[in-house]
Amino acid sequence: MRSRGKRILVVCHEIVLSGGLLRFDRVGRVIRQFGHRLAFVTFADHPTRHRTTEFEVLPLSEAGRQQWDATFVPGAGFPAETIGRFSELRRENFGVRVQHVLNDQTRRAGFLAVNHAFAPQVVIFNNHHWAPGDYTDFTADAFHHLEGGVDLQAFAPDPGRRRRAYGDPFVIGSQARKNPRPLVEAVRLSTPEVRLRLFGAPGALADSARDLIDSGRLELLGPLEEAELPSLYAGIDCVVHTETFAGWANIVAEAMASGVPAICTPNGTLSIAIHEETALVVAEPDPRAIAAAIARLKDDAELTVRLTRNARRQVAPFSWVSYSAELLRLIERPAHSHYTSSPGIGLYGKWTEAQRLHGLEPILARAEAKSICDLGAGDGIVARRLLEHGAAALVGFDRDPGRVELAKDLCRQFPTAQFTTADLSDWNAFEQAHAGRLQPSYDIVLYLGLHHHLPAATRLGVIRGAAARASSWFVVRTPASLYQVDRIEAMLAAEGLALEAVTDGPPGTGTLYLFAREGRVG
Repeated sequence: MRSRGKRILVVCHEIVLSGGLLRFDRVGRVIRQFGHRLAFVTFADHPTRHRTTEFEVLPLSEAGRQQWDATFVPGAGFPAETIGRFSELRRENFGVRVQHVLNDQTRRAGFLAVNHAFAPQVVIFNNHHWAPGDYTDFTADAFHHLEGGVDLQAFAPDPGRRRRAYGDPFVIGSQARKNPRPLVEAVRLSTPEVRLRLFGAPGALADSARDLIDSGRLELLGPLEEAELPSLYAGIDCVVHTETFAGWANIVAEAMASGVPAICTPNGTLSIAIHEETALVVAEPDPRAIAAAIARLKDDAELTVRLTRNARRQVAPFSWVSYSAELLRLIERPAHSHYTSSPGIGLYGKWTEAQRLHGLEPILARAEAKSICDLGAGDGIVARRLLEHGAAALVGFDRDPGRVELAKDLCRQFPTAQFTTADLSDWNAFEQAHAGRLQPSYDIVLYLGLHHHLPAATRLGVIRGAAARASSWFVVRTPASLYQVDRIEAMLAAEGLALEAVTDGPPGTGTLYLFAREGRVG
């Protein structure tokens, strides 16, 4: 029996002409072929449609009466009042909450405001300018990267494209709203046959670039519908992308698919623009660097042929079909909350392995043949690395049943590893509940990222009880301020543990303190 199609709701203040919102029209066209439905919901009191869309547009009052499988909030370009209302989308009928981060970190405050109000279960970044470890102040159960796409049928090389003769106009295409000034200056620096066509709202260009308009070297096309874009690419000799921040550069992807060479910054093009192979990449949108790249393309036909051939091959995997299929896979409600980011082994959290393991190098080096108790084991990544370093046996405890299941799965090839759901907020109760699983002592006891999550009234009893079971090494990771307030070093010294090393962690991870048992062996 065929399963019911998904119903997906995309949030906007009103329907505007922006690449971040247009991508969902493109997704909608793909997924409806497979029985899925996409609609928009507007938050403006009296929304204006600044463009046409073939998909249903609902007011929040109507969308709130329907059942959705997933609700998307793309970007951060919303009025503050609208962002504040995103908490209304937490109701169960709105399905899986998915935040799409569509630009780089220059809009971090806006993305965080959306994150806090919306409380997404899944966050999807559409570019790799956001790297794991950069977004540890965001909350979600899972974090993914999924870049944009391009319509490979609509945008394709024109077999009848004329070969430009020496001295013919060399026509550049670009967007009027996306940092056009460096490109306009580059055209002024170029030879007279270099012309410029800009599409989109022209802003102040009619005044600031009046000299180029009057000389016939600049044409302002105004906003174009999607159906008009293939004709644009068919009539130009290259595109130039000068953005200083971008999530996914549609103009570069479309040009590459169309067989038009591109000059671009790295912003929004990391996966498709390889300097001298698929595009000419300029580190910054400097007019002189852009003018020099234009001159190269204008005068070197072999360079143009090589770039366009390689570019089409590079961009081919980024179809809207493949994007949509992967998007549907990623928006399934996560079975567990992920902590570490290690996609190769199925972990999609926000902390890198390097951050989780920072400062633990001495313990990894001593893990062989040791018994280990991991209190607050999380998703099991630290346990797995210790087992890979030869730990003889490991028992791990965590209060989150989902993370315990992740840890079991991650360490399933190590039969001496056991993980159990446990409440560590009261040590006596913990010992009584798990007496059958606990050994009298362990060579190494890990107490990582746990202390500051425990109740103030009981946490000293917990750390003292944990330390008592460490026969050789006891490892604490907690904020330095709490370490001082609770006088942890003095307390552990009274328990026969001496501080051996202190390692400051990356922001948000706390400081790692390595203690050794007096008279230890190994």
